[in-house]
Amino acid sequence: MRPKSREAPLPRTFEFFFDYVSPTAYLAHFVVPGVVERTDAEAIYRPMFQGGVMQATGNKPPGTVPAKAAYLGQDLPRCAAHIGVPYHLNPAFPANTLILTRATCGLDDQPEKRTRFIDACFRHSYGVENGLDPTDPQQLAAMCAAENFDIEEIVALGTAQENKDKLRANTEEAVKRGVFGAPAFFVGDELFFGHDRLDYVERALGG
Repeated sequence: MRPKSREAPLPRTFEFFFDYVSPTAYLAHFVVPGVVERTDAEAIYRPMFQGGVMQATGNKPPGTVPAKAAYLGQDLPRCAAHIGVPYHLNPAFPANTLILTRATCGLDDQPEKRTRFIDACFRHSYGVENGLDPTDPQQLAAMCAAENFDIEEIVALGTAQENKDKLRANTEEAVKRGVFGAPAFFVGDELFFGHDRLDYVERALGG
């Protein structure tokens, strides 16, 4: 007897809503590849404006609460060490990352470059000493030169109205779906918050 044919399973995906300003989104960025490898799922990176999300939901940065700020000062380096990545407090924190997130939106049609840009922005935000201040033109140009990006293209993408609209739409969608901060993940309609919930994401993907 001939074996019955089976339809190929639909590719599984999970969404990653992020803003480069978030140090825990930085940590999540380095955990995501393991989830992808173990589940054969695709990670869909969705830039958003964390400040807008917090304002819309009434949330406040944990650093504004002294006890939480003190704890994070200890916990973020500890989490980075556990993951095996460098971590440095960015002197510009909380940096205005709008030009970066908007440029990321503008690279949607260049997936390879977009992936490299996302990785570069995260690494230069928290993975190096004296992390990137995106509002400083010289620092932004230095990052682009180091990572082989055209600074004029990045600035053009980061200031284009089309990409401002894309970022705003992502942010509004995130709020509508229940997001209150970054990093936030969706498997279907199920929301998971925090880099330390990626094991739950993996479980939801059947890993």
